[in-house]
Amino acid sequence: MRVPFQLPPRAVVVFAALALAASCTFGPAATPTPADPASMTGSLTVLDWSGYEEEPYWADFKAKYPNVDVGFEFGVSDADIYGKMKAGSQADVFHPYTGWLQFYVDEGMVEEIDTSRLANWDKVPESFRAVGRLNGKQYFVPFDWGFTSILYRTDMVEGEIDSWSALFDETYAGKISMWDDGPGAVTVSTYIHGWDETAVTDEQLAQAKAEWIAQAPLNRAYWASEYADLVPMMQSGEVAVAYSWQGAYATLLGEGVPVAYADPVEGRNSWVGVYGIRKGTPNYDLALRFLDEKLGTLTGENLVNNFYYGHANGEVMAGITDETLKEAFSIDDPDILERTNFTPNLTAAQRDAWTQMWAEVKASQ
Repeated sequence: MRVPFQLPPRAVVVFAALALAASCTFGPAATPTPADPASMTGSLTVLDWSGYEEEPYWADFKAKYPNVDVGFEFGVSDADIYGKMKAGSQADVFHPYTGWLQFYVDEGMVEEIDTSRLANWDKVPESFRAVGRLNGKQYFVPFDWGFTSILYRTDMVEGEIDSWSALFDETYAGKISMWDDGPGAVTVSTYIHGWDETAVTDEQLAQAKAEWIAQAPLNRAYWASEYADLVPMMQSGEVAVAYSWQGAYATLLGEGVPVAYADPVEGRNSWVGVYGIRKGTPNYDLALRFLDEKLGTLTGENLVNNFYYGHANGEVMAGITDETLKEAFSIDDPDILERTNFTPNLTAAQRDAWTQMWAEVKASQ
């Protein structure tokens, strides 16, 4: 799931540093940097989520390498992106989220990153770097991050929501919206029941399945796109309570819609999005340059200001002054990350079982 931190100093994050990257040979041979990057030509294909193809979210690369052609393919979920890569996608660069990274390493689908060639790498806090470091090697470059919690309309909900169990509350029947994702649903169940997310038993998974089947009549709609699906339903009042990333919260807050973002007693969830380079791509050099510019200041500012997602460039996050964004990222709550759950890497067995569970939940309706 989308998951994600030394951000502004108080938001010292999160993920314990993993083993230091071991020295090794990286990717294909490097191409010498031309005196004028604007003279570089070539093409890249990026497997990404809808919305990230817009030029503001790769603005630094576009400005520096205007003659490189960048094309996009799309996935609608981590499972979809993984499936496309597994099936042989020829995308040079791909964009997964925490929880799914180990698969690409174990199955030999991702190149190691030569961080010595990333000019913006020193702007990335170690806690973020560690997210993309697996088996002692840097395989991914962090990019976007955020929270997951319960978003609700304060004019339609009496009092405060303080638990993930609100998604199962009959009080809000017909006004609830859950994300259309099996691992996300199982994670919610582990929070509510206090289960170990890394060791969900068959019995616990069966219980979660039964509870989500029982929840289905309460659910107005499962959403796939935060901005295309969830935000309009919250704007109209069609939905009052929803599983949500903080981008939707910031969007609605900025529009004056009466919403709040819960601080559940079980803790919020947090996710980090990363970029990897496909194993064997003939465009390793260009792909590495693309990832470096993804960490650039203009790209980061556009991500924060337009998508309301956090950026891996610590300087960008330290520069936030907008009060709506400070509220969305809980910048003024120095303890928020101590109450946050960070999604661990899934195993292949968990991925398959949890995805199948969700398919059965939806098929039961």
